[in-house]
Amino acid sequence: MNIRPQRLYIDYHMLLDEVPSLVEQVSDDIDIYVALPYMMRNETGLEGIRDIQRIWKSCSSFSKGFLVRNLEELAFLSLNEDGTFDGRIICDYGIYMWNHGAANLVFGQMRVDEGCIPYELNRHELGEVLKSIDGKADYVFSSCIYGYIPMMVSAGCVKKTMNNCSGRFGTNYTAYDGITDRKNNSMKVLTDCRQCLNIIYNSVPLSLHKQIESLSKENGIAAFRIDLTTESGRDTKLILDFWEEILEGGRGEAPYKEYTTGHYKRGTE
Repeated sequence: MNIRPQRLYIDYHMLLDEVPSLVEQVSDDIDIYVALPYMMRNETGLEGIRDIQRIWKSCSSFSKGFLVRNLEELAFLSLNEDGTFDGRIICDYGIYMWNHGAANLVFGQMRVDEGCIPYELNRHELGEVLKSIDGKADYVFSSCIYGYIPMMVSAGCVKKTMNNCSGRFGTNYTAYDGITDRKNNSMKVLTDCRQCLNIIYNSVPLSLHKQIESLSKENGIAAFRIDLTTESGRDTKLILDFWEEILEGGRGEAPYKEYTTGHYKRGTE
């Protein structure tokens, strides 16, 4: 297994105002993709489509394309009515390809280069989807093996609800806050003022290090993905070192005590 990182997803916020020179330097050794917002809103003061156009104009010289989070972004880029987009399209897990019918629709009718396995599929369902598309070389999937899963993406801002709006509507501003649920679990909340939305993350990360052996045997998974959100630089290094050891066949101890395996074992109804 080739464990050398092949691709880096950069959040669109980091590229809206100016492109850090380091990003262009890194692109010589690794494929750069821009991760688009979970919602693309076009309202007064919110210019989702124009942001995508601006980013591609400034980043197309070194970026391979976009990680697309919703159907609106997918339709805009796939149709490419203005003829300006010539990059690759990677669909995130939110473009649900639960079965071969959905995969046929997305890969067959849209200009998509790769998909991501939905979090909701258990091991059996995942295998069935991959089996049904076996032999179709154009159907390529990645699978997320670590990361805090968004539990909710909402245009109803928690700060605004509590009369504590940042007053930065439509600006390139993000901040993390927290909420506590009825079980006393603390969850991070990202406020994205550019799109005026919130992302509420699970209290513990997904980690499939004990399932990596079975995942590695699935035909159709071309790459594994690690999603980083609120981790510090130190924690990021520990996590990446741990996963490097796991993917090399080791059995190291995870640098985080609590985690979830999501629906991989139990699935969803």
